[in-house]
Amino acid sequence: MPSSADLNRRASVRSDILSRLTAVILALFLLAFFGVTLNNTVTINGQVQTVRQGPYPVSVAAGRVETLLVQLRTISERPAYVRNAEVAQSLRSSFQGIDAGLAAQLDFIADNHVSDPSAAEELSEGYRELAGDVRYYLGMVSNPAISDEAIRAYAEGTIFPQIENLLAIDIAILDESTDAVDAMYTTVTAAGHQTLIVSCALMAAVVFSLTVYLTILRRKSDRENQLRESLEEALELAQSANAAKSSFLSNMSHDIRTPMNAIVGLTAIADSHLDDPIRVKECLARIATSSRHLLGLINDVLDMGKIESGKMSLNEDPFSFPDLIGEFVTIVQPQAKAKKLHFDVVVGNIASEMVIGDAMRVNQVLMNLAGNAVKYTEEGDSVRISVTEEPTLRPGYSNYRFVVHDTGIGMEPEFLEHIFDPFEREGNEKTRFTEGTGLGMAITKNIVDLMGGTITVESQPGVGSTFTVIVPMRPIADDEEDLSDDCLEGLRVLVVDDDRDVLENTRAVLRGFGVRGECSASGLEAVALTKAAHEERDDYRAVIVDWIMPGMDGLATIRQIRREVGDAMPIVLMSAYDWTEIEEEAREVGVSAFVSKPLFRSRLFHVLRSVCVDGAPEEALVAGSSRRPVSGRVLLVEDNELNREIATELIEQLGASVECACDGQEAVDMAARAEEGRYQLIFMDWQMPRMDGIEATEAIIAQEREAGRAHVPIVAMTANAFNEDRSRALAAGMDGFMAKPINLAELERNLREYLG
Repeated sequence: MPSSADLNRRASVRSDILSRLTAVILALFLLAFFGVTLNNTVTINGQVQTVRQGPYPVSVAAGRVETLLVQLRTISERPAYVRNAEVAQSLRSSFQGIDAGLAAQLDFIADNHVSDPSAAEELSEGYRELAGDVRYYLGMVSNPAISDEAIRAYAEGTIFPQIENLLAIDIAILDESTDAVDAMYTTVTAAGHQTLIVSCALMAAVVFSLTVYLTILRRKSDRENQLRESLEEALELAQSANAAKSSFLSNMSHDIRTPMNAIVGLTAIADSHLDDPIRVKECLARIATSSRHLLGLINDVLDMGKIESGKMSLNEDPFSFPDLIGEFVTIVQPQAKAKKLHFDVVVGNIASEMVIGDAMRVNQVLMNLAGNAVKYTEEGDSVRISVTEEPTLRPGYSNYRFVVHDTGIGMEPEFLEHIFDPFEREGNEKTRFTEGTGLGMAITKNIVDLMGGTITVESQPGVGSTFTVIVPMRPIADDEEDLSDDCLEGLRVLVVDDDRDVLENTRAVLRGFGVRGECSASGLEAVALTKAAHEERDDYRAVIVDWIMPGMDGLATIRQIRREVGDAMPIVLMSAYDWTEIEEEAREVGVSAFVSKPLFRSRLFHVLRSVCVDGAPEEALVAGSSRRPVSGRVLLVEDNELNREIATELIEQLGASVECACDGQEAVDMAARAEEGRYQLIFMDWQMPRMDGIEATEAIIAQEREAGRAHVPIVAMTANAFNEDRSRALAAGMDGFMAKPINLAELERNLREYLG
């Protein structure tokens, strides 16, 4: 029989064996847990990476292809309802955008849809065939010899079936990519369940291992939850973006069709009243207004696209502040007058009137803000814009503050939090029928940010809104004028305006000239002051009177002053409005000269020197002064016959003669054959057959250098209107840049600059 020692020894051995077996089993559990956890983590990460790199972006691209194909079908249906040259041109422009978008998306699908390359290739091949047919279709639409029935039959028999076939292929790719995303969710869920089962087994094995395991599991679970939340957030963002896109397209469809309908309808009305010049002129004026509105909508969309792609850039060129504000007031003032608003522009202490910056973008910011102020302010209320210069810690710069204040409908606090978001428009009874893209404020904010400035807004419903923009720009010395001349020293001048800010700012400027400036806030007070000064034998050397004032307006004030003190003293009428309608009456009551508000230092200096020192108003300050026509010969390079006809007519109206070239190569040949000095200016289109505008410009400049001839200025006249297009044109040797559609004022400025 075994002894007790043997039994103990055997028990110890069994215990050791059991301990080792337990340790081995525990180790196996731990290894199993480690292996399962590691495998699941790798599987999940691999699945997510695979979906992120392939199916998910392919599904997004396929969705975009579907949208663009639907848009292509929509524009292909338009000739069935309306068919004319404008529709044909619109179709070509729309197709170019759709074609570019489809090409990019189809290339992406071809490169990334690895699960079924043949479907991606079939989609690309099918679209290439469709694109050719669409181009042929557009040619048919532009050809008046082809009947509407033939065009409709071609669209229904050729274009639409191809689109439907491509949609079916695209949707199949979309479904397959979506299934891959769903498979990822299944894999992640299965891996999570497996991990939980292993963790439960380890809970029964050892508490310590369970604690360690739960810690690891919790961390892993957090990562899974974070991944899931990220995916859900991405899905919400995609859905939100899709909803915003749908809303935007709906708004744009309405807002673009509204002015287009006006243009088409008014054109038809004008055509039916050719024997009534007044009615035709009225229609043309309204067509021009609708066209400008349509152009504004298009510019907003293009600017937002540039901003989102990060391609918007700024110009850094010298410009005149008075010119900038003058052009801005010229545009906004008629809109304010049409709504019977009280409109005023006040300039504070602008030390330097020449600055370096992007005048076009500053003007765009002001137009967006002032346009909204006029749009959302009701008849009888007011819009006020103030401009001041402030010091800044940045060397060589000054801060320019623009404040646009209105007493309009105001905005709700909830909307103010999203006012600078793209496509956001406040929805209420007062704004629901107001046209707009919802992009103006987003564009304004991005432009101000790009300039390194700030924009803030304060608003209350029913009270009004105030937008404040601060933009840093570099002031530079204005070599054109010397305002330090002491010719005004000691003159006594009275300024009459009901706006206290205008009075204070003007008095400060007069003090800088050494003028004894005095102020009056009403016509009655001004009459009393001039009468008292006359009786004291210390007459004012000049009186500057605002036109629009409560009570006694400017003309009544001047008429009364003339009765009291006679006709010897010069009186200047100032206003932010167009005074041509009252010029004759103003002359009759004794106005010596006119000056536009806001009163910049240079403008105030000129008018005072002209009436007090020189003895006669300067032509530039007198309303209705005639400007001599330009003279010279212009070479117009334009391949589009209609554009060529329009540009020729506008140029000849301003006094210059025009010769035309239909493409870049013809322009180069004409410039080479012409005797030196025949052309004083060349207007060059960009996109043309045979030779584009850039190549033609470089060839003409090379010819001039080779022949030793004087350079003929070349100004781009193109629809390529972005800043990088301007930079490319100037880099090619062009001397100026004009964007289409042609702005008559910009055309005249270029003609006067280069033709004299």
